[in-house]
Amino acid sequence: MDKKFLRKYGIKIQSLSNNTHLFEFEFDQKLLDQFNSEIDISDSKGTCNIILLKTDMMLNVTFKIKGETNLICDRTLKTFTHFLNFSKKILFKFGEEDEEISDEMIVINRGKSILNISKFIYEFFILEIPVKRLHPSIKNEDNIDNFVYKTSTTKKIDPRLASLKKLK
Repeated sequence: MDKKFLRKYGIKIQSLSNNTHLFEFEFDQKLLDQFNSEIDISDSKGTCNIILLKTDMMLNVTFKIKGETNLICDRTLKTFTHFLNFSKKILFKFGEEDEEISDEMIVINRGKSILNISKFIYEFFILEIPVKRLHPSIKNEDNIDNFVYKTSTTKKIDPRLASLKKLK
């Protein structure tokens, strides 16, 4: 992990006044590879707009992420571009030591001067990628399942054997 590269995703929180602050960060595949180089996505890029509300007790941070990445379809093995547009919130409370209470609440040291948001951008981006990756040309996946597993052909019964059907 390249600490020097990740510094550009830092927010100097000690110098901020108690108010709302806006930040914008550009990211690409290089940021995602910093945390996991074995992920099966490529050519990722996007922007993260941050709305940070600072008070004496906490930081209320909203991440608005717009981006795109190339995925491989699970059925056709074609590469396609998947677009993402979502927002997430995290509440950072000031405390004595760093501790993650839940997915939405984290305690950070009161003396911390820089909040690095690169890990959060990575986690949010990866979690928004669908588990089942289908190319957009496959409009209705249920129709494909029915086509593969069910046949709609009816067998014609020989008229000589039709009378035997009555014996059942």
